[in-house]
Amino acid sequence: MKHISFCLLFLAAAFTVNAQNQDAVRKYFDKCLDQLVADSRLSAKDNTYSREDEEERTDPTYFRMFTPTVLYESTIKQGFNNGFDMTKQSDSEIELYEHRKMMIDRLLLNVYKLRPDMVHTTEADMRSLVTPAELEEKQRALLDGKKDKPLAIPDNVQGNLETKVVKPNYWRTSGSFSFSFTQNYFSGNWAQGGDNNKTLITNLKLHLNYNDKKKISFENTFEAKLGFVTVSGDTLHNYKTNNDMLRIDSKFGYKILNNVNLSAKMTLQTQSMPNYPTNNRNFVSNFMAPFDANFSVGLDYKRSGKNWNLSLYFAPLSAYNYKFVRYGYLASRYGIRAGRQHKEDFGTQIQPTFNATICKNVTLNSRMEYYTNYSRAYFNWENTIKMKINKYLDATLFLHGRFDDSSRGLYSDSYGYWQLKEYMTLGLTYSW
Repeated sequence: MKHISFCLLFLAAAFTVNAQNQDAVRKYFDKCLDQLVADSRLSAKDNTYSREDEEERTDPTYFRMFTPTVLYESTIKQGFNNGFDMTKQSDSEIELYEHRKMMIDRLLLNVYKLRPDMVHTTEADMRSLVTPAELEEKQRALLDGKKDKPLAIPDNVQGNLETKVVKPNYWRTSGSFSFSFTQNYFSGNWAQGGDNNKTLITNLKLHLNYNDKKKISFENTFEAKLGFVTVSGDTLHNYKTNNDMLRIDSKFGYKILNNVNLSAKMTLQTQSMPNYPTNNRNFVSNFMAPFDANFSVGLDYKRSGKNWNLSLYFAPLSAYNYKFVRYGYLASRYGIRAGRQHKEDFGTQIQPTFNATICKNVTLNSRMEYYTNYSRAYFNWENTIKMKINKYLDATLFLHGRFDDSSRGLYSDSYGYWQLKEYMTLGLTYSW
């Protein structure tokens, strides 16, 4: 092998350095170098030299293969002045030992010529760190196979050394904020008629997640939505909220099988502002009216691909649901008995979440939740499709369906217990 890379030899060293038997490691490298020596001879007759029966000893010859690359003066002189004579045949240990040193020198010289960027320091700089007496003592200890003593470092060098311990950080934070504004204006004589209105929608989402890449995961999401709309037909209010939500999702998981976690989950949800019907001074919802809390323990099945992530959470007969209404006169609207302001029950919960990149610059985020205590059912499905235009500008389509048969106050002749909401916006988004 006339032109073998020094990097390949280093990879071979990295492959074998984990071996527990140091003698086996040394013998393996001896055989590799013997083969390189044999292949480099012009008229080799026997290239199968083996040292299997040699006694274990400490040999400093190979340290240059495991340390940062140093520019050695002896290697330069040998390469440019005398060359490396690998043609001489000999079975003696001394001659073979010298051939090995030549082979390492030749590989080093090849690195000097082809990859000078790998050379970190010179031999003179390296020797300046120790006195000649210390260097001689160190070499004697290595040759005699004695336990090496710590290398003495001059005071001027030792003062610049610092020990820094970097611990892995398994916490990850991220978030996004979007802002969109729409306006409709119609002149008084517009043929088809119409109502002037303005709409403002904001959305904030924060993530704080922990994953130790082994067993433990902890996912936390805070989401806040707030939107306002002006309606010309409402004479009592200048504006009304049309989108209002505060929600905290928290899930702690312990991996028990591949793609399966035993998880404890918590969801808290309410709104921040009062919401009024048209031309009515009595609000139908407000902060903590209602307030929903859900606690459950179940199994979380997770799968992911190149452009998608799926989580399927299932809590059979282990989901506790609590609803609270701060204002008593609104209790019946949310299925709470007269004279009370809260209710609670146990049931089964299923919650799939799916995130995917449909195509370039188009993403889908879907969150579905189903809960039943076998006397009533609650279903919630939120879908957000984002079409990214540039780094800050995107269009958003939001589709929200809900089913809740817990109260007659939510029943509609047109939709029954189904509730639907949809909007599409063009606005600014910042993610981090």
